[in-house]
Amino acid sequence: MPKLRDAYGNSKSSGYTIDFFELTAPGAKSAMLASPFFSTYDPIERLTKRGCEVKLIVRLCSVTPPTLVAKAMADPLVTLRFFTSRAFHAKLYIVDDQAMVGSANLTSAGLMSNREVSIVVRKDRDAAFDELPGLFDLFWSHAGAMTPDILAAYQTAFRQIGNPKEEAEFELYLTKLVGKVDPPSAMAGSDVMSKRRSFLEQLRRKYDEQVIPAFREVRDIMLESELRRPEFADGDIEIELNRFLGWTRLIHAPGETWKQSALVAQPERRERTLTYLRDWAQVRDTRAGDMYYAEEELGNIARLREGFASVTAIEAMDYDQMFDTLCGCHAFYDMLRFVSGGLPGLKTDFAKRNTLPEIKATLAYLLHGDGLMLERAYDCIFDDKWKLGRFGENCVMELVGWMTPDRPPVNGRTLKALRFIGHDIAA
Repeated sequence: MPKLRDAYGNSKSSGYTIDFFELTAPGAKSAMLASPFFSTYDPIERLTKRGCEVKLIVRLCSVTPPTLVAKAMADPLVTLRFFTSRAFHAKLYIVDDQAMVGSANLTSAGLMSNREVSIVVRKDRDAAFDELPGLFDLFWSHAGAMTPDILAAYQTAFRQIGNPKEEAEFELYLTKLVGKVDPPSAMAGSDVMSKRRSFLEQLRRKYDEQVIPAFREVRDIMLESELRRPEFADGDIEIELNRFLGWTRLIHAPGETWKQSALVAQPERRERTLTYLRDWAQVRDTRAGDMYYAEEELGNIARLREGFASVTAIEAMDYDQMFDTLCGCHAFYDMLRFVSGGLPGLKTDFAKRNTLPEIKATLAYLLHGDGLMLERAYDCIFDDKWKLGRFGENCVMELVGWMTPDRPPVNGRTLKALRFIGHDIAA
C-alpha cells in the first residue's frame, strides 16, 4: 500500500490528491475540510465509511450541485456549513493530526486530473500544523449553517443560473434568496458579524446541527426497533416521538436530573434510547402527568394543522378557536406554570398580552410568510413587531415543527430529554 506523501501533484510520479483521504481515513476520528468547489462525494465517503466525523465548509455556487449538498446534509457523520461569496478560496483538509493545504478543490478534476500542488503538514513534524485548526475554526465560526429552506433556495438558484461561466450573476441571485455569507478577510473589523446574523446563526446551528440530527437518531431507533405504542398507529411518527421524549423527561429525568446525565457517543446513546423505549412500549399509562391521552393528542395535532394550514384559515378564527388550537402545542400549554387559574387563567392572560389581530398576523407571518422560515422564526422570537407575550422560542419552534414536514416539533421537554439521553444539546 502506498505511503502518505509530503506533496501531491496529480500525476503517477507525484501521486494523486485523492490518495490523501484514502491514506488518512483508517482510524480517523475527525476531519475538517474546506473547499470552495464541491462536486464529488468520494473523499467524504472514504472518511465516513470508517466512522470519521466530518466538518465540511463549501461555497454555494454553480459548480457545487445541490444534490451533493443534500447528500452531505443527510449524512449523520457530516456537518455542513457554507459561504456564498467568491471571496472564500481556501482549500484546507485536516484529518486528525495531518493536513493538506494547496490548490485542489473537492472536485474530480481537482483530486485526480488537474495539475494541482498540495502540501502535507503533520502535527508531529511541522510547527505550521498548529496554526491550521485555528484557521479552520475561524472560517467555521463565520460560515452559515445549512437548513432545508436554504437548500430549497439554493436549488431554485441552481435551476435558474446553473452555469459556471456566470459566477457573479449566480452569487448575486443566490444572495437575494439566502443573504450574503462572507468569510472573514484581512480587513480590520471584518470578523465581526451583525447582531441579527449572529443570532440567526445560533438558531440555525442549535436546531439544524444539533437538535434535528438528535431527533432523527431517536426516530430511526424507534422505527428500527418497532418499540411503538398502538395508540399512535394512526398518526405520523413525530407525534409519538414527541410524546415519548416528553414522557422520558417526566418519568426518567424529573426536576433538574436531566442535567446530570453524561454526554455519550452514538453507541451508548442508542442503548439508552432503547432502554427508555422498552419502558415506553410496556407502560400502562403514557399520560404520566402530561396533558392528554394519546387519542386526544392525535386530535389536537390534526386540529392544529388544519386550523393553521393557510392564512385564510388563520384569519377565520375567533379568539376562543385560536386559543384552543394553540393549546395543541405542549410548550404553549406549559405556560400554565406561570399563571394562576388553570386554562381560563392562561386564556385571559394571553388575551391581555396580545390582541387577536396581533396573534393572527404573527402566526400568518411565521407559518406562511415570505423568505426563509428560520428568519421568520427569529423575528417572532426577538422582533417586537412580531413576538407575542407568553409565546417564546419553545412555542415558536414547536409550532413550526408541527406545521413543517422537514422539521421536528421541538420544545423544552424534547430538548431536556435529548440532553438526558446523551446528546450535546443546550436545553
